Amino acid sequence: MAPAAATGDTSGTPSTSSGDRRPARGSCLKCQSTDHQVRECPRCTPEEATRLLRELRERREARRSESVRKLDIVDTSKRLKSDDRGSVAAAIDGIAVTALMLDTGADTSLVARGVLEALTQMGKVLRVNPVAGITLSPVGKEKINVTRIVTFDEVVLTTSAGPLMLRNLSFYVEEDNGSMEIIVGRPIMRLLGYSTDKLLVEARKVRPDWELGVAQSDNLEPGAAPAVTPGMRRLFAEPPMLPDEEDAVGRHETRTVTPTMHPTNLTEVIQYLEKKVEIAKEMGLTLDGQARLTTILHVRADSFRVDFGNDPPVRVAPMQVHLKAGAKPVRAQPRRYSPTDREFLDRHTCALLDHGLVYKKHRSRWASVPRIVRKKEQDSDPTADPRMTIDTRSVNEKTEPMPWPMLVLDVVIGELEGARFFFVLDWFRGYWQLPLHPDSQELYSFVTHRRIYTPTRVPMGATDAVAYCQGVVEEIFGDLLGHCMLAWLDDILGFAETEEALLDVLDQVLARCEQYGLKLHAKKCTFFSTKVKWCGRIISADGVTHCPERVQGLVEMQRPRTTGELQQFVCAANWMRQSLPEYSRISAPLYEALDRAAQVVGSHKKNQLSKVGLEDVNWGDAEVASFEAVRTALLKMVPLAHPNPTMDVCLYIDASQDFWGAAVTQLPAGEAQRPLAEQDHRPLAFLSGRFVGAASRWSTIEKEAYAIVEATRRLEYLLLRPRGFRLYTDHRNLVYIFNPYATDGTMARYQAHELQRWALSLMSFQYIIEHVPGEVNVWGDLLSRWGAGQVREDEHEATRVARLAVVERVSPLEDPEFVWPSEAETKAVQDAAREAGQDLEEAQQTGERELMVMPSGQVWIPADGEALRQRLCVIAHAGASGHRGAQTTQRALESVFYWKTLAVDVAAFVGECLHCMATASGRIPRPFGETLVATKPNEILHFDYLSMVEGDGGVKYVLGLKDGMSGYVELVACLQATADTAYQALIDWFKRFGVVHQWVSDQGAHFRNQIVERLQRALGAQHHFVTAYTPWANGTVEVVNREVLKCMKALLSERRLAIRDWPALLPVVQAALNSMPADRLGGKSPLTAFTALPGGTQLTSILHPRDPEEASIHWVAQEIQEHLDSVRVALDGLHVEMVNASEKRRRAARERHARRQGVKLQKFSEGDFVLAATATGRSGNKLALVWRGPKRIVRALNDFTFEVQDIV
Repeated sequence: MAPAAATGDTSGTPSTSSGDRRPARGSCLKCQSTDHQVRECPRCTPEEATRLLRELRERREARRSESVRKLDIVDTSKRLKSDDRGSVAAAIDGIAVTALMLDTGADTSLVARGVLEALTQMGKVLRVNPVAGITLSPVGKEKINVTRIVTFDEVVLTTSAGPLMLRNLSFYVEEDNGSMEIIVGRPIMRLLGYSTDKLLVEARKVRPDWELGVAQSDNLEPGAAPAVTPGMRRLFAEPPMLPDEEDAVGRHETRTVTPTMHPTNLTEVIQYLEKKVEIAKEMGLTLDGQARLTTILHVRADSFRVDFGNDPPVRVAPMQVHLKAGAKPVRAQPRRYSPTDREFLDRHTCALLDHGLVYKKHRSRWASVPRIVRKKEQDSDPTADPRMTIDTRSVNEKTEPMPWPMLVLDVVIGELEGARFFFVLDWFRGYWQLPLHPDSQELYSFVTHRRIYTPTRVPMGATDAVAYCQGVVEEIFGDLLGHCMLAWLDDILGFAETEEALLDVLDQVLARCEQYGLKLHAKKCTFFSTKVKWCGRIISADGVTHCPERVQGLVEMQRPRTTGELQQFVCAANWMRQSLPEYSRISAPLYEALDRAAQVVGSHKKNQLSKVGLEDVNWGDAEVASFEAVRTALLKMVPLAHPNPTMDVCLYIDASQDFWGAAVTQLPAGEAQRPLAEQDHRPLAFLSGRFVGAASRWSTIEKEAYAIVEATRRLEYLLLRPRGFRLYTDHRNLVYIFNPYATDGTMARYQAHELQRWALSLMSFQYIIEHVPGEVNVWGDLLSRWGAGQVREDEHEATRVARLAVVERVSPLEDPEFVWPSEAETKAVQDAAREAGQDLEEAQQTGERELMVMPSGQVWIPADGEALRQRLCVIAHAGASGHRGAQTTQRALESVFYWKTLAVDVAAFVGECLHCMATASGRIPRPFGETLVATKPNEILHFDYLSMVEGDGGVKYVLGLKDGMSGYVELVACLQATADTAYQALIDWFKRFGVVHQWVSDQGAHFRNQIVERLQRALGAQHHFVTAYTPWANGTVEVVNREVLKCMKALLSERRLAIRDWPALLPVVQAALNSMPADRLGGKSPLTAFTALPGGTQLTSILHPRDPEEASIHWVAQEIQEHLDSVRVALDGLHVEMVNASEKRRRAARERHARRQGVKLQKFSEGDFVLAATATGRSGNKLALVWRGPKRIVRALNDFTFEVQDIV
């Protein structure tokens, strides 16, 4: 290739005075500012900007013509092969060129036409643009007219220190040259840091006095003239400028060149990548997709490797481990390796050492031993190398583990819904790309048969390696994860709905890898497919299955000979159990055999179990049948579908004496109403388990309840969705969970606590209960579809699921279709009934209101106003009314409205309320005894703590305070049940309502302490403690606790709130307890009885007061005074009336108790032998008794309280 000089074809050159000052590079041609360009200058018009740019171009062309210089030419074909004359090995977009000359004198870069032809033949897409008016003048040769300019994506120069990449480098094209040569000129060399002074300085460092005559003569052939070095060649042209880039003239910029590391075997990498494109073509990639994939892979080729290179680690913070306190160094002794393993270790450690991944450290205080692990590739290729791992267990024991949340594959795979195309990427050499902090490198040193090496990268097997690797994945791909890609350590899965979107994702992922310096394995990547293998699973648009190779390996496994081999088989099958219906049932004999073996050796570790033969654990026909059943189930493994948000999700539960199972399916919307045989169920997950230990002694209904709760807990990621799910079960199961005492009043405390936790956990879900009668075999029908389980009945009719009490867990008051009743609507219903000639039932229209009311003042509701009556029942019972009982709801309605069947309708409505059905409990009478009775408000104050599930802000308790006469309550949310909290609550009560001089509570440490005692003495109050172990003695406040729990559960259920949100409902519960009328108060509410304020319900807001009357100020003052006088008289009478009503109820209760046949109040004396009932220990309800004894009475404190002594 001949060097040339560029001249412009202009006829004349404008003269430039010596006083003209050239603008600084990148500055505005108008104002010389570097903050903007001339086209953006506020002081310059568009016409003036165009003129300035044109003048700048003319000046540059003039300078080119004046600076043409001529030097000798060297024919590159006559170079000596041993000479280093400025040429280096290079590759352009993956194509090797035979000669690349670095010319520090040429003004521009030039490429031969042969290079472009070679790239075009290989299918490369080149960025070529036409140019005009450019002539290159070689010294001693004819001029070259340039008509094209080309820009290469990548030009790679091979250096002794490693590859150097130049991106987006532009060249003029020499059309008459068909060779594979290019020249890189002076501007690029300057950007790369070339300096004549630096070169001479380096030469002087080597030798200040150089003798060059002998060196020149030694390299000359006989009769040859001294050659001129290639570095003397020049091209006289400014860096090329595209016609459509005139603004670049104004910006005065040159192209940037970013040196990056690049594999020395780039050609081999590209060959593998092009093979992957062919594979993508076979998988259905379109022609446009193939072209784009090829472009992406060639542009991002630096992100792939096929062998070790001199690559720096990934650009992330290095892994740093922390030693436990008092940890001492551990240095293992070298192991004995076979000759083959020693040869591999030598070869492998030399490669690690050459590439800077390890270094020698003979005085390391820490040293682990490497282990040689055989690869499966060695079965087919004996020449393949094994894998070296480092046994870092001794180091791991002395380091603090790094916390990091690892992905749950079953959960994240749910993100693949709708994806049709996939790609899979694999890191090259995994952890060896990750940097290890210098402070931690010595810890992971390893000793071979020759020396000690210390790694500079993260070793496989370190405690923190997995967590650190996953953290690096989050740092690099964080915003892409879950949206278009998944990553489990070094395995990357990309997905999209369309081919174009998938290639966009691939380009983004590879760009991230390039940005952080992460290298991928070119041989192990798949760039386009409709079905891929990722993390041992086969992923496709249809769903997820396990890798056939793994399944086939388990199926072909010979019968185990030891329990260690059996454990290995069971653990491998257990990894796939979510795709195996009823896995626990069919594998139970195998687990029982392992349990027997563990009892023999006292350990569940594999190396210990391997010492036990199967004959030693009574291996028989049952175990063999179970082993074969598991292998058969693996062959019939059910593919799992991707969760679809538009489909209905169904949860089926089954439990037997020893096992439980659950199946989650999805089916198109609307199909749930069809017969089961016609429903298109698509499985999402299977669960199963065994009842062992104490669980095996549970009752059947308790086991069925556990199956529901456990399935919802473990499959929460599938069941928590806006539309909820359908729960197919016997309706009694949920009733049992929410009403344990309605089923068994003498239940143990641990069972009651367990059921209460279950009930609260189910409140987090939105679901529809589908009642499944016991005689309907839904479970067997479902399992028979997927080749699992046995149908328990040989013949049965077509299955139909009866829908019973299907009520969505949503508040009816918050339903968008719920219309709040109004006076106008009530009047319209009354008018329609009157016109139809219905019986008015003594209702008359009054002057105060336009509505028809009864003589007692209640608004009359006609018999045909069914919709209105139903909504009135909802308002009186649900929401802020607190889901109180039927009688309370009836009284609230009767205070405002009237219809003939009100009592019957309310009883039916409350009885059918699902929320009340799930929270109500039975009545357990308490024994009679002497109690304190108040006769006026604020005379006696009862208080007690109620334990709750931890709520928002860490709140765990509710302190309930109740007035003894009126029943008015205050509920205080507390972090802890402490004396300080009780003290503050009492002070708050006293400052609002006045000091109460009689207190009643139990003997808990939070009430019986010095803090409360000092407050009692300071106020002159009496604190009465009820007898220990008799919570019914404080039943006044215990009833409040029961009502709080009932209302809280119902409101959480109604409003679809999480369990932790219960503190937000506490004011609503308190308002409901205080505002509803009470029988024992003569129909008045506790709020009215305590404060004389008019208590009301949600119903009172329906009927609004009439228009206000105008009155004078004097009249108002007089009315206020008269009203206060009447209030005092009324309050005194009201309190007497309420006390009388309450006493009347107590007398009636005593009379009913006395009329019972066989009822006798026991009289005890000292020395009697008795049974004593306590509500502690196993009792779950403070009103449920557990009798213990026999005991002997040693002292009588009063007629009802005794001290007893155990005699057993």
